[in-house]
Amino acid sequence: MEPAHLIRTSLWLLASAAAFGLVMAVIRFAKDVGPPALLSKVHGMLTCSAIAILSYGWATVGLPKLACVALVLLLVTASAGLATSQGWRWMQPSNIQLVLFAHLSMAAAGFFLLLAASAA
Repeated sequence: MEPAHLIRTSLWLLASAAAFGLVMAVIRFAKDVGPPALLSKVHGMLTCSAIAILSYGWATVGLPKLACVALVLLLVTASAGLATSQGWRWMQPSNIQLVLFAHLSMAAAGFFLLLAASAA
C-alpha cells in the first residue's frame, strides 16, 4: 500500500464528511434545531474511517510529515466534534458556537495539510 493512495482515499472521505458537516451547520443555524442524528453519525463514521486509514498508513508504511501533522490535527478535531455533539445539552450556546468554530477551523486546516501532503 502506498502512502499517496491512503492519503487520497482519506481526502475523499474527509471531503464527504465536510459536506455532511456543512449540511448540519446550516440546519443548526438556519432553523435553530438540531440536525437529524443520522447526519451526525454518517459525518462521524466518514471522519473516523479517514482517521483509521491515516493511522494505518502511519503505523505500517509511514506518512509524510505534513500528513502526520494533519492526522494529529484531525484527531483533535474529532475530539472537538465529540464535545460539540455531546455539549448541546449542557453548554451555553455561545460556548458551543466557539467549539463548533474551532472544530470547523481545525478540520479545514487538517484537510488542507493533507491536501498539501498529497501534492508533495
